[in-house]
Amino acid sequence: MVVTKIQAAPQVKRITRVAAYIRVSSDSEDQLHSFSAQYRYYRQLFENSPDEVLSEIYADEGITGTSTEKRTEFNRMMSDARRHLFDRIIVKSVTRFARNTKDCLEATRELRELGISVYFEENGVDTEHVAGEMLITLLGMAAQNESLSLSKNLRWGIRKRMEDGTYNNCSTAFGYDCIDGKLVINEHDAEIVRRIFADFLAGKGTNIIAKELSSETNEHWYNSTISYILANERYIGDKILQKRFTTEILPLKKHINKGEQPKYYVRGSHEPIIDENTFQKAQQLIASRRSVERQFHEYIFTQMIVCGHCGHSFKRVMNSVKAYWVCGSHSKNAAYCPIRQIPETGICSAFVRLFNKLKTCSETLLKPAARQLETLILKKQNSNTELVETRRSMVEAHDQLVQINRLRENGLLPDDIFNERKKEIESRLLRLRETAISASDTDELSDRLNKLYDLIDRLDDTAYLMDFDESVFRLAVEKIVALSENEVLFKVGGGLKFKERIMR
Repeated sequence: MVVTKIQAAPQVKRITRVAAYIRVSSDSEDQLHSFSAQYRYYRQLFENSPDEVLSEIYADEGITGTSTEKRTEFNRMMSDARRHLFDRIIVKSVTRFARNTKDCLEATRELRELGISVYFEENGVDTEHVAGEMLITLLGMAAQNESLSLSKNLRWGIRKRMEDGTYNNCSTAFGYDCIDGKLVINEHDAEIVRRIFADFLAGKGTNIIAKELSSETNEHWYNSTISYILANERYIGDKILQKRFTTEILPLKKHINKGEQPKYYVRGSHEPIIDENTFQKAQQLIASRRSVERQFHEYIFTQMIVCGHCGHSFKRVMNSVKAYWVCGSHSKNAAYCPIRQIPETGICSAFVRLFNKLKTCSETLLKPAARQLETLILKKQNSNTELVETRRSMVEAHDQLVQINRLRENGLLPDDIFNERKKEIESRLLRLRETAISASDTDELSDRLNKLYDLIDRLDDTAYLMDFDESVFRLAVEKIVALSENEVLFKVGGGLKFKERIMR
């Protein structure tokens, strides 16, 4: 017997593909400096490395880190990780990666299963090592407590400034520009605002006003935008503070303030576009029209149920003891449509069952659906060369802001020239952001995603239903399709559809 030794093939040293993740949490100048500095740091870090190459830089700017759900670049990074586009992630610290222990652990565990390690520079933690997860848990808990404490202190400071009238976030309403922290009238847009009020008081509806403006301005106007302008106190020079508030526990979420927190009405905070008399007349007309609409749409399911067989709307009918909903075509002649009447109590019960199912399955059904939709949006955006180039130009503009700021701090750039250059760059950034929005071509998908997140928030905020709740129904359901007298299909936020049986 002859044994011949076959030599092992020489091992080729594998190049490690590294992705960098950056996040800053506000749009202030010092944070933008940090953003640009980190971006340049990671670009230069691997230039001369023999065994590591920078695969991609993911950069979230101007958003908080208490939840990963709406961090676009973080989610793009996770999507690319699932496609094995890199082998390792480097990030400044755990607090930059996630300020929520649950999100941090979920992400690092999934990455480890994909064979991707994460290195946190400041903390010296590497998930490639066995002890990494335990350290991440401890660091994540500390970061979470730090985030909660910081958020609580910030909210306390903001509320104190609201109480004494010194708070100013300069959120611009249409018709105004924010200049040096103050609202200044934009005369071109202000004329449109004045026209909207005048047309509304002349008897035109919000739909008509929106259509006329869309045809005349070559911009798409929505009737909801018109309604928002008509009801906005900013146009008489006042402002209401804390219309929305942030929850006290993680993940921090913003909610419409329906009385859970105090609001603050500030009079004369800026120059008005509309006089108070005109504004009050508009509010009276809005209230009057809503009253008429409520009388006309007397029932919750009016205009909500359509026939899955013939497409006609359902209408409400009553017998001596019970309310039913019936197809308009069937009610005229049963030969036109075979779907018979459905008891109103059956529809209500079907919604209660659906809502409780969705609440139970939110983590396993709705949130994964939201992430899939977000991934689809990212894929569309990343294949868009115009959008990629626009993003690159935005980073360059941020770098320019940092550079001129340094020159001014070192006394090499006079204030007047600095202000002029800063205004030019900020104007270019604004145009680039508008270009990015128009180039993304994902408005419909983004709208579906926002509606789905609204539904998830509603499910999180609401207890399990024991009985039908009209307010919850209106926020959750967009349309009901009657498939038969025994089965209906609910269309909910985000374009999702669910069937439910009608129990009689």
